[in-house]
Amino acid sequence: MKDLGKASREELLEIIAALVARVGELEEEVRRLRQGKGGGTPLAEKPSRPRKEKKKRKRRDRAFVRRREEPDEVRYHAMESCPDCGRKLSGGWEHRRRQSIEVIVQRKVVDHVLLARRCGVCRKRWLPKLGDEVTGAQGKRRLGMSVQALVAMLHIGCRVPMKMIRRILRELCGLRISDGEVVALLDGVRVAGEASLQQLLEQVRGSPAVSGDETGWRQDGDNGYLWTFATPTIRYFLYRKSRAGQVPKEVLGEEFAGVVSCDFYAGYNKLGVLQRCWFHLLKDAKELAELNADRPEVVAWVEALKTLYEEAKATA
Repeated sequence: MKDLGKASREELLEIIAALVARVGELEEEVRRLRQGKGGGTPLAEKPSRPRKEKKKRKRRDRAFVRRREEPDEVRYHAMESCPDCGRKLSGGWEHRRRQSIEVIVQRKVVDHVLLARRCGVCRKRWLPKLGDEVTGAQGKRRLGMSVQALVAMLHIGCRVPMKMIRRILRELCGLRISDGEVVALLDGVRVAGEASLQQLLEQVRGSPAVSGDETGWRQDGDNGYLWTFATPTIRYFLYRKSRAGQVPKEVLGEEFAGVVSCDFYAGYNKLGVLQRCWFHLLKDAKELAELNADRPEVVAWVEALKTLYEEAKATA
């Protein structure tokens, strides 16, 4: 191509004319392609889609955001000076709030000092008695009930291994304890709760109706079963390695005269009056109707059973 800066007027006019002719040829070619003339395929053109009608969003029953809580501390933040001119700023008004939640884990060591006092009349020396409710520690242990409750919650509620519990206490609280001390704290929880647990068992045994169930449960590396016996106000749990029918008899006792609501597991069959679980009953009835679809009397019986269940729910 010639240097356009050095080209003459006539040469520039020739170049412009050639470019105009070339543009005309290209426009004609594009037109033919769009129309599909000359055996060619028309260019694919994306059709304009109709605008979809925006549906009104269904409002949720409740908001799934963390609700603002009552603050324990309020910190105010404001600009000290104007970023543009540097003038000092004062006063102001509340524009918005942002809430943050912090968890403070702090170890506290308490010395309980016993002061001896002498009576001026009888000349006897008197010392106060320090019980567990005063010191917050069980027996002669130095670790308080808050540590004991934390260990029990981590191991039993969260199923955290003992070695990991030791690490958590060391990292968060700066507290170093041994595996044996973790075991002793857990045993202390069991001893402290025996009386309350026995009261719950007596209330379950005296209830007119109890719901029973069991599920597989692995405890300290051993397979077993977690049994539960519940009333409208009580939940009684029991761990056993066996799933035999002797376990519900052990919990409810030989003289239990109430109604036991349960599934169709045979371990509950010798408890007396049973109310089978409606969910399992309706599920088995549905399968029965499907297997006997050619027998109208069976299908009608299943439908009558469903109707009875719906009526019972409506009147409950």
